[in-house]
Amino acid sequence: MRVLATVLACIAYSCGAWGAPWLPPVRDGAWLQNGIKQQQRWNAHENLSDKELNEATLVTSYICAVVDLEKEMVHRATLLSGALQDGKKRKHLDPRMLEGMTHAVPILVPLMKSDFVTDEPSCGKALMIVQDYLAKYPEMLDKDAGAIVEKALLATYNPSSEP
Repeated sequence: MRVLATVLACIAYSCGAWGAPWLPPVRDGAWLQNGIKQQQRWNAHENLSDKELNEATLVTSYICAVVDLEKEMVHRATLLSGALQDGKKRKHLDPRMLEGMTHAVPILVPLMKSDFVTDEPSCGKALMIVQDYLAKYPEMLDKDAGAIVEKALLATYNPSSEP
């Protein structure tokens, strides 16, 4: 009888946990700012709890991943731009389509025509860029973290862009 009661209790618990909706973690500017501060504390050899250290590592990895993605997109956009220039030499391709694609590439990947291509910031530099951006534009704290990192890079490498 005890076994049956234990099994029923386990089933009831798992059904209750299974039915609860999963809420995704918030990844916004406040999360980025907090993680960057934790990372700076860690670099200053302060003691951090496991949770704080995990958050610092997660934010650093997140920013580095977004920067790596931007680098890859810029690299691919540069290759595409070169291929479009070569495509203009071929007569069987529609020149209007090539012209449209040529104009679309810098719009889709705005960092392509900036110093980002030659500078290629490190993860540490990207952390500083995001931190400075959030200090300059505190109204961005409630925005999506990925968009903030991209806007911070644009603001640094393409000063004509708006926040």
